[in-house]
Amino acid sequence: MSADKSGSPSCGIYVRIDDFSNMLDAIGQVRKLAFAINRASGYEKNLAVIELAYNDDDQERINDLIPIIRGQGLVCLLSGTSKSGEADGIIFSHDQTISEHVLKENEDKIIARNLVGQKNINALTDKNIDCIIVDANPTTISEIVSKTDHIIVARGTALTNFNCGALSQAGAGLIDVTDYVLNDEKGIAQATVNILYALELAIQKPKHLN
Repeated sequence: MSADKSGSPSCGIYVRIDDFSNMLDAIGQVRKLAFAINRASGYEKNLAVIELAYNDDDQERINDLIPIIRGQGLVCLLSGTSKSGEADGIIFSHDQTISEHVLKENEDKIIARNLVGQKNINALTDKNIDCIIVDANPTTISEIVSKTDHIIVARGTALTNFNCGALSQAGAGLIDVTDYVLNDEKGIAQATVNILYALELAIQKPKHLN
């Protein structure tokens, strides 16, 4: 990749961590991901998010992991809780409401809404939401992009370096490649490089050929 880019790419990597049974493994995953992004990307800033699936049993471990994620220059979001704590923001499902308490508690925090499986996309007007998680379908993403300025997170199964480019071209700002990145037989770093390369090709390729 070229090293003369500035700003940030139009599409980035999104990874979800829900296993905190071995903190060394979790920390290793974060550091390998960040290392690959910082080494392989030619951008001054990178769009990369790690979601931590919150649960009370792992509260202390999750709290310990948050500053490590942010220290690596990655955005940290929490799901399964209404309190962001030291994280950058929270994720809530489409059937939850944002109470005044949540807004006050998370002032200046990123807040995401999860619309995976939700067919109704006609009322995406909530100014307190920064990004929306949707099914990884290019047609759906394109339709939502035409109706909102929110960052679109594409989430689905079997998302790899072979199909993430189409989602980027459809308008996704983040692509959830958790399964591919964390489970690739060649390791997290190589899988991350593969995704970044595929996204870079998608950015360079024209959306429509005349």
